[in-house]
Amino acid sequence: MDLEMVFNELSARNLAPDISTAQQWMSELISTMREAKRWGFKGIRTQADFHAMVLAENYPLSRWRNDSTVNREERTFLRTLATKTPLSVDIPDLNIKIKVEDPDCELSLQGSQAEGFKVAHYLETLAISLNSDSLWNGSRIKLELIQIDENRELIEESVEIVHASQKNHVLEHADWIKKRQQTGVADGLELWNRRVELFSNLEFCACVNPQIQSVVDPTMLRQVVRKLFELDTLSKNWTDGALNLEQLPSKVSPESESRLKQFKEQLNIKCLDGTKRIFSLHVRMTPGAWRLHFCTELGPGKIIIGYIGPKIQ
Repeated sequence: MDLEMVFNELSARNLAPDISTAQQWMSELISTMREAKRWGFKGIRTQADFHAMVLAENYPLSRWRNDSTVNREERTFLRTLATKTPLSVDIPDLNIKIKVEDPDCELSLQGSQAEGFKVAHYLETLAISLNSDSLWNGSRIKLELIQIDENRELIEESVEIVHASQKNHVLEHADWIKKRQQTGVADGLELWNRRVELFSNLEFCACVNPQIQSVVDPTMLRQVVRKLFELDTLSKNWTDGALNLEQLPSKVSPESESRLKQFKEQLNIKCLDGTKRIFSLHVRMTPGAWRLHFCTELGPGKIIIGYIGPKIQ
């Protein structure tokens, strides 16, 4: 699936103080989208009311598009940019589309639902904003993901969205974009065969081989890839001392004492050096009830992956 930008509708909540500022915001937005397109993003997903957006008092987007004082190339670019409205239209992965449209799943920022960020999160793509507030002047935005899982339990976790409101933000994501373009694995077998190439700072226990190869659902496959990349980056940046798990975008949990006792055999996993280690630490994968268990006993620069699959029970 081609990479696409997703517009953050929250960045259009506040009106510009004057038309000149509104034009400046749009000029920066166009510059950001042009740079993203240069890096391979094919178009932008927007809300249904995107073209009715009001930039400043008595200055809607429709007026900006016909404003002769605005750079003609900027106006032409917006008209010719491939736009998909509403946000969830033509999402080929039905599971992702269902999740995007699920009212029991929401992303929120400072108490406001963020539909654009939600779509960007599940498509693993770039969210873009008008640079209308200091809140949007950053290349990554943290939000709260709130959802009801398969057991009707409320799950809350922090997620980080790749973001841009200016050209330089896109340039900061150069490595991420290249990796995102190169990591479209077709199935679990390809993921396993490319594990050394993709995740140089992770070690995989032998038992993980059939677990990864058994992943056939494309939504879960992308979840597995995402979590592994997060752990690989964390491991790469871990050079000394104790590992700071708070640097991982996904929430990490240890198994409870009762589960450690109950599932001691399943969690005591043989590693490549022949040593059995307890794999208590884990991250969730949603949608579904999957877990990825890992161990940090090898020390800086190498996290061990011990289990990927449904919650052990």
